[in-house]
Amino acid sequence: MLEKYQEDYKEFYSILNNAIIANKLSHAYMFEVDDNINIEDFEKDICKFLILKNNRDKNIETLIDNDNYPNIKIIKADGLWIKKEQILEVQTDFKKESFDNNLKIYIIEDASKLNKSSGNTLLKFLEEPEKNIVAILLTKNKYSVITTIMSRCINISLIKKEYITLTEESLSYKAVEIIEKYKIKALPYLYQLLVTKDMERKTLLTILEKMQKIYNDILHLNNGIKEEYNYFIPDSIKNIKYESNNEQLIKKIKSIQKNSDYLRYNVNIKTILDKIIIDIYGGE
Repeated sequence: MLEKYQEDYKEFYSILNNAIIANKLSHAYMFEVDDNINIEDFEKDICKFLILKNNRDKNIETLIDNDNYPNIKIIKADGLWIKKEQILEVQTDFKKESFDNNLKIYIIEDASKLNKSSGNTLLKFLEEPEKNIVAILLTKNKYSVITTIMSRCINISLIKKEYITLTEESLSYKAVEIIEKYKIKALPYLYQLLVTKDMERKTLLTILEKMQKIYNDILHLNNGIKEEYNYFIPDSIKNIKYESNNEQLIKKIKSIQKNSDYLRYNVNIKTILDKIIIDIYGGE
């Protein structure tokens, strides 16, 4: 069931396997996943693992594989958001007795689509957990989920840190692409990219310096200045869908320059990234 995740996602496998062995499952887990994970297969694998506890029951496995096992409820966004009524419906269903006394699991796909109303309803469910019920929340970015909900869950990342192996120049490009694409909402993605155990401050400083040069090149491109004055390869710059307002471009260069200095004074890296985005886009 979960053995196929053991090599690539050791922390995930170890936490769940140890919880099963010790009979100490948490009432709520949040799994941060990326496109390497097939969501449908993952949901079925984890449900089989938690419900069967390594005791194979072909009948239950077949029911789970065919989406017919009544102890599993999957909640998906209805339109743009997950609605309060969807959470309440699961709560009502789970108050009924289980036909086989097995664990009950409800899965929330894309937990970032919980709005204030559905989030508050779920929060009450999480704060007053009932015996034999486990919540599984899935998200591509845990920082996009309501903070109080995230704090009530065991958080496990299944995202492969591929960016760590990228060159400083590639990381710089990626960071600029993130800022240009997500703007005020860029922070969670910048955290994921740049806040790692392995990255030294001097490396991040180099990345920020290169980001300034990329923005300088974008400014040149935006104003028809000859490409021979650019620092980076022109084609790479052209692939970035950037904001073409000169004033904003200059603001980005100045913000990165100013906040780079804080790295030398041991300021928290997340705080530095926060300051860059707030300087550029304000605190709305």
